This record gives sequence, structure tokens and C-alpha cells, in this order.
Amino acid sequence: MTRRPHVVLECLQVRENPAGTARGIMDLCWALAERDRGLDFTVLTTDRGVFAELEDRHGWRVRECPQARGGSLKKAMFTQFRLPGLVRDLKGDLLHSMQFLVPLRSPCRQVATVHDLAWMLHPKTIEEPRLSYYRWLVPRSLERVDAIVANSRATAAEVTRFFPGTADKIHITPHGTPRWVLDRVCDKSRQQLPGTRPFFLFVGTMEPRKNLVRLMDAYEAFIASDQVREDHGETVPDLVLVGGRGWKDSRLQGRIADLQAKGCLRVVEYCHPDDLWSLYCSALALVFPSLNEGFGLPILEAMAAGLPVLTSDRSGTAEVAGDKALLVDPENTASIAKGLARLAFDGELRTKLAAGGLERARQWSWSSTADLTVSVYRRLLDPGSG
Repeated sequence: MTRRPHVVLECLQVRENPAGTARGIMDLCWALAERDRGLDFTVLTTDRGVFAELEDRHGWRVRECPQARGGSLKKAMFTQFRLPGLVRDLKGDLLHSMQFLVPLRSPCRQVATVHDLAWMLHPKTIEEPRLSYYRWLVPRSLERVDAIVANSRATAAEVTRFFPGTADKIHITPHGTPRWVLDRVCDKSRQQLPGTRPFFLFVGTMEPRKNLVRLMDAYEAFIASDQVREDHGETVPDLVLVGGRGWKDSRLQGRIADLQAKGCLRVVEYCHPDDLWSLYCSALALVFPSLNEGFGLPILEAMAAGLPVLTSDRSGTAEVAGDKALLVDPENTASIAKGLARLAFDGELRTKLAAGGLERARQWSWSSTADLTVSVYRRLLDPGSG
């Protein structure tokens, strides 16, 4: 019997309660496993339970790597010193690292996924020593790999800009709309509960790259407007932030405390998917003016719920949203504040964006992502195939 090529998927950053990039990695794995692709797969993870359902699929195994638990340094040591031997023991023909850090000595051909290059574009938003580690290892990683997959044209352009020698090995494999929102339906009859105020919703890790301090500055300027207070009073939307705490958040926590004291801000650090879906369905709009995103999955989650979106006019967010969101300059507080006012009080605009967003969310398919990814694998496993 002919031996099938064996692809090892390094998914060490995916843990319990995944969100954002981690959830995207899971969705890609499930899309790859939707049908038999003539390949065998082993998923490497620090949390076996997250990928448990894949073990029932033909040709799929899940291997837990407890040595990689315990933060960035432990994962880095595992990647460089243990991962090559593990791939060799597994008889892997191809290693796909689901991030841009790979073992510099690999027993087989390698693919790396680049989700974004925010650490280069906005270095002040990344904590040390991770920034120094990235500066040393990312260029070497991208030089060593045989192929790079980028989740958007914007990310691919950034990789080419900073690492021009990689241009001929970059492949664009856009993400899909997150699986967890597919086939869900919003109960519009419960969209606004009696006695509650409308609210803007932000979803994402509370870290500097997400631009939350500037968002809150813009929100405070919006609610402080004499005209807004005079004309709209109690209908002025609150702001709800959903996401886990990140790094460099001392200033952010101070701004959060200021707005909480005014009674117009609520923070939810973890949200069960059912509860998050309810927030998407009942919010006035998603506000996501991130400084840099390779893709921006919360945009598609919101659009799938028929929720209007405000997001940044650059990087992956503009690419994902297209003309179906209200785009603002994320570095201009006045631009964000103006966008908040438009979404708060222009019902016709919200209706237009909600309808367009629903259609936009249907255009992004994880099956397509998986097909494009497998085509990259086959080029490396059989160079003569094209």
C-alpha cells in the first residue's frame, strides 16, 4: 500500500476558549478535515481537548505537547529544540507552523502562516522580550521556510515590503467566516430589551494594537457633545468591551475606570459563544478601529449577525469589510467619533450596512481556504505538480 504524505500542523498557541487567530486556526483544521484529501495529518497542541473531534476523522491524529505549555519562552524552546525531533519521529513530510516562528533546523519542508506584522508596523504595541525575540527570529524563520501563507492581500503586501526576498514563496489563503456563527439566526424580537440603552460593541483582546484607548477617547468626545446630549439624551449608546486582558494595559485600565465611573461602559472579559452571539444580535454596531489586523474575524462574526460595522480604513480590516462597513482613520480620534455619531443616529445607514454585511459574510469560505492551503502543500510535496 502506498504511503500517504504526512503533514504535521503545529497549533501550539491554540488553547481552551480560543478566540481570534486561535479560533481561525481551529476552523482551518476542521475545514481540512471535511473530506479525505489524500494526506495524513497530525495536529500538535498543548490542549488536546480543543481538537478532540478531529481524532475521529480518517487520517487525522492529535498529539498533545505538554512541554510547550507555560508561556512564550517555553513554546520558543520547544519549537527550536524539541519540535524537529518530534516531526522526525512522526515521519512528517511537511511541517506547517500556524504562526511565523518555525524551527530553524527542520527534518522536512516547511510552511509558515503569517497572520499579521503588527509587531513591525506598531512596535510600541508589543511587549518585551517578545519584540526582541520576534526581531531576531522572524526574519530567519521566513528565510528558511519553503512557503509562506498569508491570510489576506494586505498581509502578503506587508510581508513583501519588509522581507522582499520572500515574495516568490508567498501564497494568499484568505480566512472564512468563523464556523461558530454559521447557521445561527438572530432573534430580532429580543434585539432591544425594554428599559435598556443601546450599545456599541467591541470584541477582541484588550491590547494596544486594538486601539482601545483612542476608541474610548473618541467615544467620550462623542457623548460629551452638547448637541448629542441635547437632542438624544437617554438614547445615547453605551460601550461594551468583550475580550481578555492583554499586555501594556495600564493606561487602558485607567480609561476603562473613568468611563465605568460615568456609568456608560461595561467590560466582559470572557464570553461564552452563545452569550457573545446574543451581544452581536442586540448591539447597535460593532466598533473595531484596530491599528493593524491581518484579517479581522470579529468583522465577519458581526456581519453574520446582521450587525453594522465600524472599522479601520487600512490593513486586513478594510479588505475584509470592503464597502459594507463604515471605514474610519484609526489614528484620528475625530474620525472615529464622527463614525460613532453616524452609526448612533442614522438608522438608514445601519440598515444598509447590516444588509450588505450579511451578504459579505457569505463570501468568505473556510472550504476555499483549505483548498488553497492544500494546493500549497502539494506543490511542496510534489514539485512537479505545478
